[in-house]
Amino acid sequence: MLNMNKTDSFQFQNSKWFGLPTNAWLQIVVSKHFDPDHGSQYWLDKERELGINAIKEINTLDDLKFLGPMCEDDLRKYPIEHFIPKIYLNRKNMFILGETAGTTGRPKVTAYRMDEFLSVFVDWFACIAKKRGFPVGGNWLWIGPSGPHIIGKAVGHVAMRMGSMDPFSIDFDPRWAKKMQPESIGSKRYLEHVLDQAMDIIETQEIDVLYTTPPVLAALALRMSDQKRMAIKGVHYGGISIGKEALKRFKEENFPNAVHISGYGNTLFGLCLEIEASSTYDLDYFPLGPRMIVQVVEKDDGNEPGSERLSKLVNYGEEGQVVFHRLDESFFIPNMFERDRAVRIPPTSTAIDYGVTQDGVRNPALLDSNNPVVKTGLY
Repeated sequence: MLNMNKTDSFQFQNSKWFGLPTNAWLQIVVSKHFDPDHGSQYWLDKERELGINAIKEINTLDDLKFLGPMCEDDLRKYPIEHFIPKIYLNRKNMFILGETAGTTGRPKVTAYRMDEFLSVFVDWFACIAKKRGFPVGGNWLWIGPSGPHIIGKAVGHVAMRMGSMDPFSIDFDPRWAKKMQPESIGSKRYLEHVLDQAMDIIETQEIDVLYTTPPVLAALALRMSDQKRMAIKGVHYGGISIGKEALKRFKEENFPNAVHISGYGNTLFGLCLEIEASSTYDLDYFPLGPRMIVQVVEKDDGNEPGSERLSKLVNYGEEGQVVFHRLDESFFIPNMFERDRAVRIPPTSTAIDYGVTQDGVRNPALLDSNNPVVKTGLY
């Protein structure tokens, strides 16, 4: 498990959840959030509403169905303190806040304890990056949102964890970008504004690593000289899922000298990583479990309640709807139906060697790319 050099040390390896069976860790998390004296107000209220005894009745991942699908609107309308166990509320300085980009409506909020934040968003990437030969010590250029988005708070830590200085950064507001219609004059002008700033840095600085979204990277590649593109040694994708054809083009044509690593996840749950490259350009992502679980269930046919579908996993190799579970002591989000479809895959031998025993997902994409509620764009 994780055959690292002795000089490598990763925060998540020291986490109490790392290496635990999923059900064992789930019981610890449930006991924390449903503790009658020190639990989180939201889940104690939910327990009373449902008429269950969560500590006694929720022992396995399948038992999470007793809680029903997570209502994402609740993450928009309640104070953040309602979701954090009361035992931690006298130590607020240990928390990192994050807000979503508003892809499906008003932004949702969450929090991570600092140790969880560093494990999930920083050391998990550093672990995989070093195993895959991602460049160490080079300059990074980050083109994406800063706070309140969790990735904007993590990127500096990530770059420095990889031996770099704080990254060069071009800030953009994904919430504003989502308000503009794709291919509209406003959208094009906003992208031009972002690209102009990025090129100022690329033309004057030695940039080794690009970290941005696929749409921004595609537009940037058209502006960069051959010399500058060939000098890129690492590319990290985030914000929007990338397709196989786009990945192939980036690898073979735009940035052929770079190590490419894609991520899949979000502010609420954390990061699934592409832990090894695929010869067929499939995007296979695995979570850092058991604190984050990703499942693929049968798609909604309009006739079955979501709580029933939670138990209906598709077979390996089959496509369905993505469901996330976040099992952190600081924040508990079970049964969140995502807007994505994906293929269910078992852990590979490489994943198991890294200590990952949970399922992964292949080639996630929007369930309905024409859904007007889901707004993507540049991020």
